[in-house]
Amino acid sequence: MGQPSAAAYADLSAEARYFDGKTAVPQSVRIRFGTHSLVIEDASGRALAHWPLSSLHALSDRHAAAAQYAPSPEDEERLVVEDELMCRAIDALCPRLRRKPASTRGVRKALTWGVGSLAAVALMVFAILPSLAVQLAAAIPPEREARLGDAVLGQVVGLVSLGGDNPPGFCTAARGRGALDKMVARLEDTVELPYPLRVSVLDVDTVNAFAAPGGRIVLFRGLIDSAASPEEVAGVLAHEIGHVLYRDPTVGVLRAAGTAGILGLLVGDVFGVAIVVAASEAVLSASYQREAEARADETAFDILAEAGLPSDPFAGFFLRLAERYGASQGVMEYLSSHPALGTRAERAAAADDNRPASFRPVLSDREWIALRNICTQSAAEPDT
Repeated sequence: MGQPSAAAYADLSAEARYFDGKTAVPQSVRIRFGTHSLVIEDASGRALAHWPLSSLHALSDRHAAAAQYAPSPEDEERLVVEDELMCRAIDALCPRLRRKPASTRGVRKALTWGVGSLAAVALMVFAILPSLAVQLAAAIPPEREARLGDAVLGQVVGLVSLGGDNPPGFCTAARGRGALDKMVARLEDTVELPYPLRVSVLDVDTVNAFAAPGGRIVLFRGLIDSAASPEEVAGVLAHEIGHVLYRDPTVGVLRAAGTAGILGLLVGDVFGVAIVVAASEAVLSASYQREAEARADETAFDILAEAGLPSDPFAGFFLRLAERYGASQGVMEYLSSHPALGTRAERAAAADDNRPASFRPVLSDREWIALRNICTQSAAEPDT
């Protein structure tokens, strides 16, 4: 037997109390069935509301003495009916009368928590973590930074070769290596670093240099080839040592690696692909915040002064490159990541004002030649 239609109860009506959802005072009304609705009328027979039978919702138990209804689970209107026959008719015409509504309150709460969580994550990633990167860098043990630096170095080779079949090697000619070690020792002795320096030369003709986490510094062959004196290379090396001193590479990695990368570095998982790729791109760009670059410059001037070397060749080197190649040349990656060369040259010259004109060269002529030929031999891995 099918569900009865409202026409079967066309002559049925009953008294009820109606709450319109706007005021707390009920109205005495009469209710009857329309074709597809429950009609609510005032004493004069004027229709106050039409509640669709398909959405009618019971608020009380089936056997309650006074049944309560609403036009839908979300509505504030209420209808209180005591007529038993009318209540049975409503039950018969509305089989889904007592269905349990979906909890929109739960959905709203979930959405609220979801939006709040996303906002908290965004705040952490884009505001809190960058501001805490310096403090977090200090919490990472030096040996863990060193392991990260080793992993980064391998990734950098892949980035530089762009997936080519013949990735560049690290330059290992013995005499050139000895000359580089002599330069590094003279500069390293002037400052107390968080870990020993490990300096390598990569056989790439790009004018570039970068510091990686854990005391790793890489000079590109193109930078050495473009230098007119070992003091120019020493100036670049002193600048990178300044970044190492303040752990700028690790700070840059923390800013680039995101929350997962930061947690990985803190707990020891330094070989996650996302961490290493982010770290490699961060250090290879050699682009730090302006304050970090200025601080590395000032540190370089101090290191050179303590080593008895001039600062002017450091900035003069890049001014000469800018004049030679112009700012748009593809070989100027290092130059383009270190802006305001004129200002830096002025600061470097000012740092030399009170220094004697003569100095003990960082390398002899023979050693300088050896350094320029360091890439006559190379290996897949750095030898330091």
